[in-house]
Amino acid sequence: MKRKIFMILLTCVLVLGMTTGCSEKKEEAPKDKEVEEKAKGKCEVEECMNLIETNMTVEEVNEIIGFDGEKEEDKEIYTWQLTEKTKIEVEYTDGQGTITATMDKEKIKEDKLKMSICYGIQSSLRNGETFNYEEMVEKLEGIEGHLATKAPTFKRYIWVSKDSQTFGASFSDSLDGKCSIASIR
Repeated sequence: MKRKIFMILLTCVLVLGMTTGCSEKKEEAPKDKEVEEKAKGKCEVEECMNLIETNMTVEEVNEIIGFDGEKEEDKEIYTWQLTEKTKIEVEYTDGQGTITATMDKEKIKEDKLKMSICYGIQSSLRNGETFNYEEMVEKLEGIEGHLATKAPTFKRYIWVSKDSQTFGASFSDSLDGKCSIASIR
């Protein structure tokens, strides 16, 4: 009798195992749902760019970002790696910093950015026309740029199209904030 009960239980366990599909294959997370990576410091890359000024010391920048930047061996260049794809870099010359942001271009793409307008702006600049940042945003149909470089004498903004083309424009302090250089990559 015990043997009969044992055989019935064993059969049930085997049938249960086969019907539930036991396997060693682990289910993977869907690839279309990327996990949002949080910045290592106190601020995200664009917020950091707005908070850091060119006359700040390394210690002041460390305080704003929330951790110490890594110094290049032979140069006065410090890097704060915020995420895998974003970072802040400050290069010091004569006590002044040039602050550069590396941004995740996938996150700042703008579907409405028309590259034909960007090419037109480049052409206008070559013909001697100039624009300040607000006028540039107006020409780009209200699309704000992303501050990519802040130097003692200029600021550089970028716009990224849905096709990953980057339009960059530098606005010079010596030209009353007018655009001095524009590029498309």
